[in-house]
Amino acid sequence: MNYQRIDNFLPDDLFRHYEKFMLYGEGKSEFVGMPWFYRDAITDRHDTEGFHFGNDIYNRGDIADLKLFTTLGIPIISRLPMDSLIRIKVNCHPRQTLRGSENYPMSTFHVDTLKEHTVAILSMNTCNGYTELEDGTKLESIANSCVVFSGDIKHRSVGQTDENIRVNFNINFLEPSRDDYQPDFDEFNPRDIDKDWYKEKKGE
Repeated sequence: MNYQRIDNFLPDDLFRHYEKFMLYGEGKSEFVGMPWFYRDAITDRHDTEGFHFGNDIYNRGDIADLKLFTTLGIPIISRLPMDSLIRIKVNCHPRQTLRGSENYPMSTFHVDTLKEHTVAILSMNTCNGYTELEDGTKLESIANSCVVFSGDIKHRSVGQTDENIRVNFNINFLEPSRDDYQPDFDEFNPRDIDKDWYKEKKGE
């Protein structure tokens, strides 16, 4: 298997907060509703059809909104075994065709960055849109389910036809670099982080 799926990635009560905020625009005081920004392509300029809304919560050291990063980003990245974070991008894909039609639009096959990395995609809602790997593997969009795969695998986004929106987090990161670290994609659980090793690495 060239990917790993982790169901129930976030605790249920925490996921419900994400769901209310990102899908229904509910929140407290001034922090109400996810800020979405229009993108005229799904991945890059080579895409000739489709659009989406997105928000780069973290991008190569740049934190555009500290509150979004601490509230939405940290609970996710703390459950992934990473040496360093590259990017957290949130995607909102509106339905762009009639219900019951064939899935549309499809982005070009791509990699998120040319440098070595790992990809994690966490779905906020269940729909028939999906991420397709270049070998034809379809990674379904299932609420609170995270798929993890190597960043050198080309993949593309395929639009949904049964729900008005498809929302997910796309996280790019580097895994720990210690020589004996060999993640088992069948057994690995992101909650089983080697905390002692991280403390030792930080000199704590």
